[in-house]
Amino acid sequence: MRSADVPLIEREHELAVIDSAITRCRRGAGQLLLIEGAPGMGKTALLAALRRRAEAEGCHVLQARSDESEGVFPYGVVRQLFEGWLAAASPDEQRRVFRGPAGPARRLFDYGSLDPLHAGREAALHSGDRQHVLLNGLYWMCVHLAERKPLALLLDDVWWGDAPSLRFLHYLATRLDSRPILLGATTDPAQKGPRIGGVHAIVSLPAAELLRLAPLSAAGAGACLGTRLGEAAGSALADACHRATGGNPFLLRELIDELAAVDPPDGGPPPAALVPGLAPPRVVHGVLRRLRPLPAPAVALVEAMAVLGTEPGLTYAGAVAGIDQGAVAGALGSLVDGGLLQPDLPPRFLYPVVRTAIYHSLPATRRNAVHARAARVLAEAAAPVDDVARHLLHADVAGDREAVRLLRRAARKAIADDRPTAAVAYLTRAAQEPPAPEDEVAVLTELGRAELRARQAAALDHLGQAVELSEDPVERGTVGLGLAEGLVAADRVGEAVSLLQRLREEVDGLDGDLGSRLDIALVVAASQATHLRGIAAQRLGELARAGAGDPGAARLIALDEQAAALRRGEPAHRIRELTERALADVFADGLAPYDHEASAQLWCRVAALLISCDLLGEAERLLTHALADAEETGASIAADSYRSVRAWARYQRGRLAEAEADARHVLDRGDGAALRSPMAVFAVGALTRVLTARHELDAAAAVLRTHDFSASMRRSAVYVPVLFARGHLHAALGDTDTAVEDILHGCRLMEDWGLRDPALLYTLDAAVMLDRAGRGEAARAMTERVLPRVRAFASPRVVAAALRARGLTAAPGSAVRYLEEAAEMLAGSEARLDYATALVDLGAGLRRAERWARARRTLNNGLAVAQRCGAWGLAKTARSELSAMGVRVRVTEEGAGALTSQERRVAALAAEGIRNRDIAQTLFVTVKTVEWHLNRAYRKLGITSRHQLPKALARQRATAV
Repeated sequence: MRSADVPLIEREHELAVIDSAITRCRRGAGQLLLIEGAPGMGKTALLAALRRRAEAEGCHVLQARSDESEGVFPYGVVRQLFEGWLAAASPDEQRRVFRGPAGPARRLFDYGSLDPLHAGREAALHSGDRQHVLLNGLYWMCVHLAERKPLALLLDDVWWGDAPSLRFLHYLATRLDSRPILLGATTDPAQKGPRIGGVHAIVSLPAAELLRLAPLSAAGAGACLGTRLGEAAGSALADACHRATGGNPFLLRELIDELAAVDPPDGGPPPAALVPGLAPPRVVHGVLRRLRPLPAPAVALVEAMAVLGTEPGLTYAGAVAGIDQGAVAGALGSLVDGGLLQPDLPPRFLYPVVRTAIYHSLPATRRNAVHARAARVLAEAAAPVDDVARHLLHADVAGDREAVRLLRRAARKAIADDRPTAAVAYLTRAAQEPPAPEDEVAVLTELGRAELRARQAAALDHLGQAVELSEDPVERGTVGLGLAEGLVAADRVGEAVSLLQRLREEVDGLDGDLGSRLDIALVVAASQATHLRGIAAQRLGELARAGAGDPGAARLIALDEQAAALRRGEPAHRIRELTERALADVFADGLAPYDHEASAQLWCRVAALLISCDLLGEAERLLTHALADAEETGASIAADSYRSVRAWARYQRGRLAEAEADARHVLDRGDGAALRSPMAVFAVGALTRVLTARHELDAAAAVLRTHDFSASMRRSAVYVPVLFARGHLHAALGDTDTAVEDILHGCRLMEDWGLRDPALLYTLDAAVMLDRAGRGEAARAMTERVLPRVRAFASPRVVAAALRARGLTAAPGSAVRYLEEAAEMLAGSEARLDYATALVDLGAGLRRAERWARARRTLNNGLAVAQRCGAWGLAKTARSELSAMGVRVRVTEEGAGALTSQERRVAALAAEGIRNRDIAQTLFVTVKTVEWHLNRAYRKLGITSRHQLPKALARQRATAV
């Protein structure tokens, strides 16, 4: 579908005027209708609509189109207008039309022996009275044509017409009053030339009805977009198209045609961010046609403006173009007259897409040269370094040391602004320049670290090159820490351990602090793989025997002692004491100032210990403390680690909305990244558990499908959160055998890593699943088998889980007692979802024991806690139990209280009128994620569009107060 095929949008008024003019013409009143607008405003499309409607009303329509070449041929437009009719008319019809005063007009169409273009013949046609006789003859010719049915004469681009034809049109227009003739023409008010006076004379006639075409509105642009891409295109894409084209229908439709050829990888509409870079071919050709007749200074100036971007200062543009400041005004005037710039100050392109078209029309060599001049001019003018670097990215390589310096400066600023991708672009270009030999290692290091922040696999190559090129062991060790971190994130743990061992030997005795950081990184990395754990144990033993005085190494040793106590099967309260004592200085003095992200693994393991011992709040507090430090220093992979484990801790606490926000932040930002924290398994596990608890089972399954892990990771104990989450999802889907298999597989992995007691909680989950599948005997056997270890470990959550499992598998007479003990043990616990589950189980047991009043109270309490957690699946179970007693209760997901924190943030920003694309940039998520959160918020708030958000959120706030 091309632009001419798109329905006329927002032209209802113009079409109504056309219909009225046709009606008056059919009643015998002549009409002069002029359609005025800039190029691309749809004048031709509206004239075509006039033709179709006139023909449908029985009018005889004749049409001509002027162009540049016709201006030199006298009466060229008139001949074009009538010769088609003349060729088809019978001799009788011709005699009728050319009778009487119309006779002289016949000579104009005489293509016989006399050539009308012969100079003598033309002189006869235009001399004195003969010209008037010819004009009068043409007029009567039109009158005779209109005798049998109304006549519509339509002329497109009338300003290109030859002077004699324009004189005839003016002559006819002044004599239309009582004739059924409609004269319609399109014109452009900005056009200039020797014959434009004839057009102005017609436009200024009192009888002329002038239709001035305005640009389409944003809503009109959306309607045009919908005709081609469907409703799924969305408002963000429509707004981007409207901004790029200024609502010019031709530009808009060409842009839409270009977008329609895009094949987005997700199958949805093209992203709005794609629009500013598009230059449709017909737009480029049209712009080049406008550039051809312009003087060289004007062309140079507009090319410089296209390269500089939107609204550049004239001083910069003139200097980049290489023209004197005195010539700028004249060049600007030519560009305004040529329809390329707005007649404003500061100068702006008429439409952004025109700027893009000019930019793309430049040959690469010339474009790169203009970028190089722009960078030089802006640097000399002390412009912001980002502006200078943006042009250096596109300039040809020239071995310019100053360019390297500027690009490195811009990269440092980008890192400080948390724009690692921009920093990568700047430093990649700096490495190509290339830098001086003495700066090569520094540039490669900065590039690798920026790529590490952006989670790009190229970080491994560039940091590896920096390590190999450096001859300083301390520098090699410092750079190698980042390389090791990247190798671990790429699941190449063995290579990371070998590298760290080598670097540790090289710095021995040279830098104690660096040696300590290498030790921490080595132990953390080696402990992630079963076959490397011996290396970690050996190095820990060496550190312990040496009595390391470094706080980081000392804490590493203390953590190992706590983990050893856990492996020995010491009770939970003892491990809690060790952990709390080891962490006493953390909250008092802040985290140790490690500049390597391997320390994140250390803190995550401490948090996992705290979670195992039911110190859920302390774990979250530690992770929040560490996260703030990581975000402040831009340690993105470390920040992902902390958020991932915090999501798991928050889920354990029953804070489902906050757990989801943390998990989605990690998974959305890391989507498609080559490097990711090993701790991302906790984010996947937490999000799957959250969605399963909400009974959004399809969404939970989609999370597991989307976020997969390597074979080596799946063999590691780190993978157990995913296994446990998958097991609970399978149980919710009714596949008990697979659910129990997943849970027990995770427990075996934990036990292989010496985490026998923390695995108890999940073993008991498997027992409950078996009981609910009707396999009570197997459930009881499993529960009884682990009871001795439960009593020894004595973690409140594990003990409560054992009591719950015994209660669910016990005979009806004793079941309630066990369930009551489980609920009482969890009443003061931070594990609110576990508490809600215990209450619902107890309420169900009381109902079966026919203790109706207490069952009702207990189930209502369980329902309230479940709803506060956002566990809609458990709330549904509680409602079913209440319904079984004849109690009518309604559980909903409605209201602002049901919104997750991320949904609430997205909804609040959308309520302020912020577009989805900008929300995505603010929250560091994808536009698709923003749309997903908004749709969920609409459903929970009971609304259908973003326009209703402010009132809905205000209503919920008022209710809460």
